Amino acid sequence: MDTRQFGNTGLEVTVIGFGGMTIGGAFGPVDDAESLRALHAAIDAGMNFIDTSNAYGEGRSESLIGKFLRERADSDGILVFTKGGNNMVTRVRNFEPGYIAECLEGSLERLGREPIDLYMLHNPSVDNMSAEDSYAVLEQAKSNGKIRHWGVSVNTVPECEKAISQGRAATLQMEYNVINQSAAGAFATARSAGVGVISRVPLNRGFLSGRFDESSRFADDDTRKRSLTPENLRKFQGQLDAVKAAAAELGVSPAEVAIRFCASNPNASCVIPGVRTAAQAEQNAAAAEPLPTDIMHKLLDA
Repeated sequence: MDTRQFGNTGLEVTVIGFGGMTIGGAFGPVDDAESLRALHAAIDAGMNFIDTSNAYGEGRSESLIGKFLRERADSDGILVFTKGGNNMVTRVRNFEPGYIAECLEGSLERLGREPIDLYMLHNPSVDNMSAEDSYAVLEQAKSNGKIRHWGVSVNTVPECEKAISQGRAATLQMEYNVINQSAAGAFATARSAGVGVISRVPLNRGFLSGRFDESSRFADDDTRKRSLTPENLRKFQGQLDAVKAAAAELGVSPAEVAIRFCASNPNASCVIPGVRTAAQAEQNAAAAEPLPTDIMHKLLDA
């Protein structure tokens, strides 16, 4: 798989990486044995990095990744990215220095990896970043060899713009897909500033795979219940139809088109689709090629 420069970090990342949220159970029950098979399949298919967070399954995703790394003779060549500061169960965010230091230590233990290649603040607001409370802790962790680089994973364009303007974070992670293209300008600014860009949620939480429609309902323990509401499922149908049309024209799956759309953005260093099974990992790895220009134009206007 092709690699791209990851901003000014000096790292090279494969176009597609392993998104570790799903194996933590965010989208309902998962089989840990199959999650491990998926991790192996992803690396065997050419991916060179894994993205996770201490919040995914309250450490479950990190623990599985740690077990996987111990099973690999080539683990030194696998980049590991994780995050801290956002409790996805209580929905409380905390970026106080002591708490971030505590989160980092927990991640180091679960992953069994030191240094962690990239440590991100998980969904800080503009105010959180303005306070810069945890930046000194991250710089100290870098000096102490616990992490190699640090960045931010954010939810809005103003948060992207704040992170870039501060000139502190080495990388930026933000949602970008056929439905939500709002980060495109921020991605371009980040790349110009030497900030590595991670494009997340390429399938819009599975919707762009074509598996759901407005009659779909999600269990209470499935985080998609909040975002893929019946109203949103109806609202997003036009973009899904455009993805399906492109898939039919190319003779591939809608999921492949959706991931390739993100990979076709020259300002994105990499894309992190979520993975539940080994088969999905292999399919994601096969979606690294840019889309034809005419199809990209149709999807950009969808």
